Amino acid sequence: MKVLLVGHACGPDRGSEPGLTWNWALSLSRHHQVHVLTHPQLRPEIEAYMSKNPNANLEFCWVNLPSWPSWIDPWRPERNNRGIRLHYLIWQWLAYREAARMHERHNFDIVHHVSWGTVSAPPLLWRLSIPFVWGPVGGGMTTPRNFRHYFGGDASMEWLRTLRIRLLPWAPFLRKAVKKSAMLVATNRETARIMKKAGAGDVRHCYDNATPARLLSDQMPCRSSNGEMKLLWAGSLEPRKALRLGIEALAQLTDAPVRLLVAGDGPLRNELVSLTRELGVGDRVEFLGTLAWTAMPSLFLSADAFLFTSLRDSCPSVALEAMSQALPIITLDHQGVSGLVPEEAGVKVPVTTPTSTVAALAEGIRLLANSPETRLKMGAAGWNFARSQTWERRAAEMTEWYEECVRNQNAYSICS
Repeated sequence: MKVLLVGHACGPDRGSEPGLTWNWALSLSRHHQVHVLTHPQLRPEIEAYMSKNPNANLEFCWVNLPSWPSWIDPWRPERNNRGIRLHYLIWQWLAYREAARMHERHNFDIVHHVSWGTVSAPPLLWRLSIPFVWGPVGGGMTTPRNFRHYFGGDASMEWLRTLRIRLLPWAPFLRKAVKKSAMLVATNRETARIMKKAGAGDVRHCYDNATPARLLSDQMPCRSSNGEMKLLWAGSLEPRKALRLGIEALAQLTDAPVRLLVAGDGPLRNELVSLTRELGVGDRVEFLGTLAWTAMPSLFLSADAFLFTSLRDSCPSVALEAMSQALPIITLDHQGVSGLVPEEAGVKVPVTTPTSTVAALAEGIRLLANSPETRLKMGAAGWNFARSQTWERRAAEMTEWYEECVRNQNAYSICS
């Protein structure tokens, strides 16, 4: 098929949104002729890759905003991500206009929007005269009410976001996109629920990530079971990632040899470093700072278990990457990570009250610290699961859905 794939962020050897768009494009190009409509922020990296790895089934089209003043487009990626949401809304309109022009030239069979994958910002691509696939989409999660105080000064903003998400199913722009989509794909049940409330009859499920090829191996990593357990946490040090929960849990472990490694940086770094000192665990927590995405495999191999504490997350790629390196997972049992991590691959802690949840996290850490056999068993289960979650599998499943959309479109045309 001729596929128009739309994603604002795209780049090779990247994580997060750029990596998702890139991997969808590269994987689908093994089945179809794929044209990618994207922002040119990472254009040099893409063109360098394509010059070394020519692909006749993969082409890129760049959509940028004009050089408008900052009060119209405040996003300056060379500085930070301030204003990215307003920028993205404007970009979506320009992307739709370019998509319409491209469709006139190429006569696409399918248009598929993958990035950003948020239910809060439906694309306009349903206006094209071809089947529109939207997803995998996330963004329908809200922070558990009992845990909002972990957001500190941002608690009121998080409450407003929760209110907005609860009202979202009645938003006309979402209801229109849901009605006009040939297929809707959600990455977690919270987002699927919102789509159904907005009028969707059928919402498919698909993780918005897969195990990177560079992390796939035929032999499971081996680890020494002796001495101190290294517990790895990776992510941005921001309120919703809730590293504080992990630090509080570690403070309750006076009888287990555990060292917490923190990969990442963010606005809460100084506050969290101070917290480790206040709780008496400063000598057991090591802040590694921001690491290159390519440095993560060796860090995974140096750890014994992986801790995931996000209070709000669609479907964490980092948890799947950790499982691909045979790390048992200790996580909150809610939202995207709950469905992603198999029961036998980790310890999933109920999200009830902060006191109970922190105590349960501490107990889960203690269990793995005192039982190398349990770590090995859970790590093996996660490794086997991660090996099955390839980008080739995602592309094959999406191809089946494309074919279904085209069949339905043809049947509708005949009936009409």
